[in-house]
Amino acid sequence: MDLTKKDRVILINQYRILAALNPDESDHYKELISILENGYNIFYSKVDEWISDDMSSSAGKFVLNVLGLYRAIEDFKRTSTGDSFSKEYFRFFRGFDGNNETEYLSFTRFLIETQGKFSEQRAYLKENDNLNSHMPTATKYKGMLNKWMSFNESYTLTEAQVLEILKADRDETHRDG
Repeated sequence: MDLTKKDRVILINQYRILAALNPDESDHYKELISILENGYNIFYSKVDEWISDDMSSSAGKFVLNVLGLYRAIEDFKRTSTGDSFSKEYFRFFRGFDGNNETEYLSFTRFLIETQGKFSEQRAYLKENDNLNSHMPTATKYKGMLNKWMSFNESYTLTEAQVLEILKADRDETHRDG
């Protein structure tokens, strides 16, 4: 990270305020102040280590599409009397892997917990360990999304369509031509 002297002065002042407001954290802020005052740019990463890199629009759209798909599945389940897919592992949203799909998991939690979107997923927070699947799920969801796209991303699905979506091959990817 590159910081101008002006950037450093602004950050130093911010950290002095934070140190005064948060006495329990003051040692941490004093360390950052020292790094900035002395221009130890080898340690500038400590200043922004808690800030994530930008999430791509395509990654955000993927998560929104997965949650949209599960909204369609939940809509079907609410109006359906059958339970032919009750044994399907992905019959409800399993979340994303906290170790390998952290960006997706973090955005999903933001959408559901902070923004209050996709509230139908709150019912599963105990079953999916607060949206952490503990295994990679993105590839499976991609296959499910491709199958859903073949149904024109319909929010009124039939039981047969839901079953096809849930059984979509984990390795199924969008094929051009």
